[in-house]
Amino acid sequence: MTWNLAVRILGAIKTSVYIYLAPVVTAVASVIVLHEKITFLSGLGIVLVLGGLLLSEQKKKLFLIRGRKHTENVVE
Repeated sequence: MTWNLAVRILGAIKTSVYIYLAPVVTAVASVIVLHEKITFLSGLGIVLVLGGLLLSEQKKKLFLIRGRKHTENVVE
Protein backbone atom coordinates (compact mmCIF):
# COMPACT_ATOMS: atom_id res chain seq x y z
CA MET A 1 0.00 0.00 0.00
CA THR A 2 2.76 2.46 0.89
CA TRP A 3 4.69 1.47 -2.24
CA ASN A 4 1.68 2.29 -4.43
CA LEU A 5 1.24 5.60 -2.66
CA ALA A 6 4.91 6.44 -3.20
CA VAL A 7 4.62 5.56 -6.90
CA ARG A 8 1.59 7.80 -7.20
CA ILE A 9 3.36 10.72 -5.50
CA LEU A 10 6.93 10.37 -6.81
CA GLY A 11 6.47 8.40 -10.00
CA ALA A 12 7.64 4.90 -10.86
CA ILE A 13 11.22 5.71 -11.85
CA LYS A 14 12.05 7.77 -8.78
CA THR A 15 10.37 5.27 -6.46
CA SER A 16 12.18 2.27 -7.96
CA VAL A 17 15.53 3.65 -6.79
CA TYR A 18 14.40 3.42 -3.18
CA ILE A 19 13.71 -0.32 -3.34
CA TYR A 20 17.37 -0.65 -2.42
CA LEU A 21 16.47 0.73 1.01
CA ALA A 22 14.55 -2.45 1.89
CA PRO A 23 17.61 -4.18 3.44
CA VAL A 24 18.46 -1.03 5.40
CA VAL A 25 14.93 -0.77 6.77
CA THR A 26 15.01 -4.49 7.61
CA ALA A 27 18.30 -4.14 9.50
CA VAL A 28 17.07 -1.12 11.45
CA ALA A 29 13.74 -2.82 12.21
CA SER A 30 15.56 -5.93 13.47
CA VAL A 31 17.57 -3.76 15.85
CA ILE A 32 14.43 -2.04 17.15
CA VAL A 33 12.04 -4.99 17.26
CA LEU A 34 14.30 -8.00 17.84
CA HIS A 35 17.10 -6.19 19.71
CA GLU A 36 19.70 -7.59 17.33
CA LYS A 37 23.11 -6.00 17.01
CA ILE A 38 24.39 -4.52 13.79
CA THR A 39 27.53 -6.38 12.78
CA PHE A 40 30.43 -4.84 10.94
CA LEU A 41 29.33 -6.38 7.63
CA SER A 42 25.71 -5.29 7.97
CA GLY A 43 26.86 -1.80 8.96
CA LEU A 44 29.16 -1.73 5.96
CA GLY A 45 26.27 -2.85 3.75
CA ILE A 46 24.05 -0.09 5.10
CA VAL A 47 26.75 2.51 4.46
CA LEU A 48 27.32 1.22 0.91
CA VAL A 49 23.60 1.19 0.09
CA LEU A 50 23.08 4.72 1.41
CA GLY A 51 26.25 5.91 -0.33
CA GLY A 52 25.11 4.38 -3.60
CA LEU A 53 21.72 6.03 -3.34
CA LEU A 54 23.26 9.40 -2.59
CA LEU A 55 25.71 9.00 -5.44
CA SER A 56 22.98 8.04 -7.90
CA GLU A 57 20.87 11.03 -6.87
CA GLN A 58 23.83 13.40 -7.24
CA LYS A 59 24.64 11.99 -10.69
CA LYS A 60 21.04 12.54 -11.77
CA LYS A 61 21.12 16.15 -10.59
CA LEU A 62 24.49 16.76 -12.25
CA PHE A 63 23.26 15.18 -15.48
CA LEU A 64 20.13 17.35 -15.47
CA ILE A 65 22.14 20.52 -14.83
CA ARG A 66 24.62 19.72 -17.60
CA GLY A 67 21.81 18.74 -19.94
CA ARG A 68 20.07 22.08 -19.40
CA LYS A 69 23.25 24.03 -20.00
CA HIS A 70 23.93 22.03 -23.14
CA THR A 71 20.44 22.58 -24.53
CA GLU A 72 20.53 26.26 -23.58
CA ASN A 73 23.74 26.70 -25.56
CA VAL A 74 22.22 24.99 -28.59
CA VAL A 75 19.12 27.20 -28.51
CA GLU A 76 21.12 30.43 -28.29
